[in-house]
Amino acid sequence: MNLYLDIGNSRIKWKMDGMPSARVAEDLGALAEQWQAVSVQKLETLSGCCVRGQKMMQDLDRLALRVFGRAFAWRSSLARACGVSNAYPEPARLGVDRWVAMLAARARCPDKPCIVVDAGTAITVDLLDARGQHLGGTILPGARTMLDTLDKAEQLFPDAGRDLHRLALNASPLADNTQDAVLGGVVHAVQGGVHSVILQQAAQIGAKIESLSIIVTGGDAPMLKLDTLNAHVVPDLVLEGLKVWMECER
Repeated sequence: MNLYLDIGNSRIKWKMDGMPSARVAEDLGALAEQWQAVSVQKLETLSGCCVRGQKMMQDLDRLALRVFGRAFAWRSSLARACGVSNAYPEPARLGVDRWVAMLAARARCPDKPCIVVDAGTAITVDLLDARGQHLGGTILPGARTMLDTLDKAEQLFPDAGRDLHRLALNASPLADNTQDAVLGGVVHAVQGGVHSVILQQAAQIGAKIESLSIIVTGGDAPMLKLDTLNAHVVPDLVLEGLKVWMECER
């Protein structure tokens, strides 16, 4: 049995082989409780990707050693893996979460160009051609990041961290109060920005949208409303990519 761990900018997600869905933890304390509640005979490998830096990885290794008796095998972006070639001249500078998500997307769509959207604290949009060549990508600020840059955001949106998705459902371009006007601006900026990038990336390779696979992941994926582009939401794409990578190496 193996454990897969995705440390994003704002959330911790993990999954073991055989679990029907991923678990989410807000912090290391909550993660420790979740792990200690799991009955495991033996873990062969702990595979993780982390975008929060070396200290977080060291803290997680200490926790894993205490609970499972072994540390993590931490992943970093490579020039090539699992049929995907990295566009970055310095491959390790590509965010490992983006890289691992693309490995999962390639496994799902081995013969088609694919756009991978990861909507979280930041929103990344990456393009793979039909050969698995990463052609590059775009990074946009996520909805919460936009809200956090505004003056008086906390007064306007005291519950945004908890209820942003619910609030976004009612976002209107014709708001009659400041709170809704700001929220509508943020939501439509995110939706319009991602939609525009997808169309431009498709145009770069001369592809029609219907010929592409568009895979969306991340906590804010539902907010993007990409169903008009036939996008497919995969909530645990990064964890899936960690498993794909491990299986490629066998």
